[in-house]
Amino acid sequence: MFNIQIINKILDNYFKNVTHVELAKKSVQLGVITSIFLVVIKFVAWFTTGSISLQASMTDSLLDALTSFFVFHALKYSDIKFDEGHNFGHEKVEGVVAIFQCLLIFYSGWMILHEAYETLSEPNQIQNTAIGIIVMIISTLAVYQLIYFQNYVAYKTESILVKGDSLHYMSDFFMNIAVIASLILSKFFSLIDVIFGVIVGCYVLYNAFIIMRNALIDLMDESLPKAIQDKIKEVIYSVDGVLEIKLLRTRSAGMKKYIEARIKVNSDLSLLEANKITNDIEKKLSKLYEKIDVTIKAEI
Repeated sequence: MFNIQIINKILDNYFKNVTHVELAKKSVQLGVITSIFLVVIKFVAWFTTGSISLQASMTDSLLDALTSFFVFHALKYSDIKFDEGHNFGHEKVEGVVAIFQCLLIFYSGWMILHEAYETLSEPNQIQNTAIGIIVMIISTLAVYQLIYFQNYVAYKTESILVKGDSLHYMSDFFMNIAVIASLILSKFFSLIDVIFGVIVGCYVLYNAFIIMRNALIDLMDESLPKAIQDKIKEVIYSVDGVLEIKLLRTRSAGMKKYIEARIKVNSDLSLLEANKITNDIEKKLSKLYEKIDVTIKAEI
């Protein structure tokens, strides 16, 4: 549903000369614009219908816009080169902002559950359901195009912020579907609005947990996934002269990958020859990602 090859090829061709950082920024900018549009139309629909599910969805879209605003500025800051105060760059800001992003999402989920609880004792009589349904169909289509693009960008850049933003909007997508179902079924079951509000609230809290986990993985310098480490080893061993990988350490900071390796080479090699092997490895590994820091050392 969010991975159509022909569309991906069109996007690849259109953004072939765009850096990963700029691509991530475009994704977040689209998120801000989409969220503002959704807040406006959902407010009109909520004011017209009085639906608790619509109110929850509008609140979530408002937090989406705020979160995307902070994410955009975090991406700009993370792209600043290293300086005297930050010798390894500023990429870690992505993990820090992802934590803040998680807290906003958690608050959104808690507010939805609280509003559903408050409404349980006095269920709202939903009015003008047709208007609400039309607005939510428009919202669902708008969110779909955003999520598709964000998933595409997240796959290309591996940005923790874009991934978090995409997860947040994914909850908005399913929330919209739940609201549509709530509006349709409210005529037959008065508590359906509250039930869907609880379901969506729990889903939002689950997404907050996922974003928090990904942010902590980044901030705690957890090793790259085994599949990526295996690929790195394959590249290293593909260079002539490498006898053994004595040490391999990996981590990520935002979109940037860090690789440090110590290899064993033949003791008969000169310093110049050993240096050529390490340079060849670094060149090959540097092609794996747009933002990467590679350090290879050789020993006999």
